[in-house]
Amino acid sequence: MEQQTQKLPELIVSLLSGIRKYGIKEISVKQYETICRQIKKFADEKGLDEYTQEFADEYEAYVTGESDGNGISLGYLSVIKRILRLLGTLAQNGEVDFKPNYIRKKYIVSDSAQELVEDILNYYGLIGETRKEMSTLFRHLFSDVEKKGSVPESITDSILMDFLTNELKKTNNGTMARSLRAIKYISDYLKIHGLEHLEMDFNQLKVKNSRVRAIPPYTQEEIRKILDSVDTSTNEGLRDYAILLLAYDTGLRSVDIRTLCLPDIDWNNSRVLINQSKTSKSLILPLNGHTMNAIADYILLARPECDYNEVFLNIKNPIKPMDKRYHCFSNLMTKYCKKAGVEKIPKRSFHSLRRSFATGLSAAGVPVETISQMLGHKDINAGKPYLSYNRKQISFCAIGFDEIPIRCGIYIGVNTDMEKGGDGNGIS
Repeated sequence: MEQQTQKLPELIVSLLSGIRKYGIKEISVKQYETICRQIKKFADEKGLDEYTQEFADEYEAYVTGESDGNGISLGYLSVIKRILRLLGTLAQNGEVDFKPNYIRKKYIVSDSAQELVEDILNYYGLIGETRKEMSTLFRHLFSDVEKKGSVPESITDSILMDFLTNELKKTNNGTMARSLRAIKYISDYLKIHGLEHLEMDFNQLKVKNSRVRAIPPYTQEEIRKILDSVDTSTNEGLRDYAILLLAYDTGLRSVDIRTLCLPDIDWNNSRVLINQSKTSKSLILPLNGHTMNAIADYILLARPECDYNEVFLNIKNPIKPMDKRYHCFSNLMTKYCKKAGVEKIPKRSFHSLRRSFATGLSAAGVPVETISQMLGHKDINAGKPYLSYNRKQISFCAIGFDEIPIRCGIYIGVNTDMEKGGDGNGIS
């Protein structure tokens, strides 16, 4: 379809309306608005009022030159290019196309193979990070198949097994369990949709589990020392104190604390309501008064005035939400552990507050099922690495034989001997 020229202002309005309907976060919408204003300004300076591919190419060349001259970052440049692509698809098709530009992906596949990837992802309802991971693995397989002169629809059991045992050894950066899961999705989908020559049941293959890695928790005393070391007379201290206390009180992941928004806090009912970044599942957790007061102190006394919805912002200008690339919470924990004199043992970081939260619940007698739900896990087994059990708890599982009558066997007579004052070593 040949691209039609359209008024740039109208196209921008349609684009911004489309991305809001798509569900992009407001912070990203604001970035889109800023870039669109810059595009409009560039067009005004050129005396242009219509959007054409020639104009888009000219503007991209201009901003690329700015990037080469250190005027803008490469990350910001990629967002600009994405917006230009969205404007182009909107001008051409009359709708905003949010499908990723797979030409830039590592594993390039044909259009038909990409359609098959989308069909499998949609069939199993995969979303969020899981969808992204599975998409990469699907395209990895189909790319390998197409390079060998075949097509995805002609995949055989031997091709799948060869990919799993040979190709993935060289290229897989994730876990073998995730790769096997991708193979199962592809095999099952193709068999369901008529490829009868696939006979092997990959669901029978199991990945040998490695030993569960123990995540060292902080003790109650260590957490008290860490919190006491925070200087709450400063804006940064008020923010950090609220972050640390929130992590320990709720067990929230750092990504969910970083993206926590003001409307997510239900002050009237003392709870926090979020959609987890890792699982895309909703989660409701109670907040105690101490934590709520810490968050309130930060918001009222230290949080900069701005239009951002995120609760926690950086301290230095320009004011914006805390980016994980520059505000690593593990560094935050290292800083306050050092101030508090708490030993920084290997693998114990900010995430270990999550285990401290779970361990505290376990010590209080909360069932493992409930703890797993509060951690936001889909599977109860996922919560086991976060739990520590002390000897007192385990000892409750041990019972004596005093209440059990023994009428036969090598221990018959033990109780009788002891009742008679013997040493209990009698054997009948």
